[in-house]
Amino acid sequence: MKNPLLIQACLVYTGIIPFSISVFIGVPLAVLHNSLYQIYSVPSIQSKLFNRLLGLVNRREFLRRQFASGQFSFFNSPEPSAVARRNCHIRKSTLNNRNVFELSSKNRKASGTHVLYLHGGAYASSFLTFHWKFLSELVNKTGCIVTAPDFPFAPHHTYKDSFDMVDKLYRQLASEVDRAGMVFMGDSSGGGFALALAQKLQHEHLPQPSRIILISPWLDITLGNPEIEHVNGIEPFLGIKGLREMGRLYAGDTDPAHYLLSPINGCLDNLGKISVFTGTKDILVSDARKLKHLAGIKNVEINYYEYEGMAHAWVFLNLPESKKARHQIMELVLN
Repeated sequence: MKNPLLIQACLVYTGIIPFSISVFIGVPLAVLHNSLYQIYSVPSIQSKLFNRLLGLVNRREFLRRQFASGQFSFFNSPEPSAVARRNCHIRKSTLNNRNVFELSSKNRKASGTHVLYLHGGAYASSFLTFHWKFLSELVNKTGCIVTAPDFPFAPHHTYKDSFDMVDKLYRQLASEVDRAGMVFMGDSSGGGFALALAQKLQHEHLPQPSRIILISPWLDITLGNPEIEHVNGIEPFLGIKGLREMGRLYAGDTDPAHYLLSPINGCLDNLGKISVFTGTKDILVSDARKLKHLAGIKNVEINYYEYEGMAHAWVFLNLPESKKARHQIMELVLN
């Protein structure tokens, strides 16, 4: 990476460079039935500066080339980071010749909650550095146990391989963990994966998790929602064209509109309680809003949190909004 502005933006994005000012104002929008809709409409000074910084560089094309060339090692972290190893007990196992990591707190009493975490990465990447920082914070602030599989991804695998592994893993966990203590969570593509997995379980009449927490979820790999073109979004890894290509590779010979690939098209009835975190500058926000709309039509309870000015996967940043959202996620896991 030779662009100093882009390097600085990436360091802030992954939380390596912290901001020192703390300014945050949140405005709840509405509570309908047992659903909670919150719009946080006043962005912090830090988020405005961050978005301005990203606007100074050709972020999409530069990072798309980095990703396509395999030169994204700055972010890749297929094994738990030093931070995670320092703060968590980590148990490593394998399933279908892929790694599975279990994280638990060294200092906090176990809460009885077990999180199955499906990482993002456009179905084309393993864990990234910020995943481990987030998961370490999650287990140490809630006392939950996290199981995080490094599931197969494109271009050498399709969704069939991913579901084959994660479905087996879920069945193992379901035999050990009470439904009330099970949470599905995922970010970006992993968010879509988490919702699709819950829909698959519902279709097969298998127990649901108590909660499904989706962070900047990729809910439709076709990116066919016309509203996407009207979002002034920031997707700092691939952009729409690259995402569509990754989705096509991940789908293989299956229609990409199939609910296991695009869970926006799946059933929302009789699932665990869904919570969605998104931002107005996330190119995937249109489908998050669509999910909220569909849930409302079907009278399905959903917690929906939309933050003004927040880009894709903003929850992992060091911004005041990010810290607020992580606190909300911790509360959902605890409750």
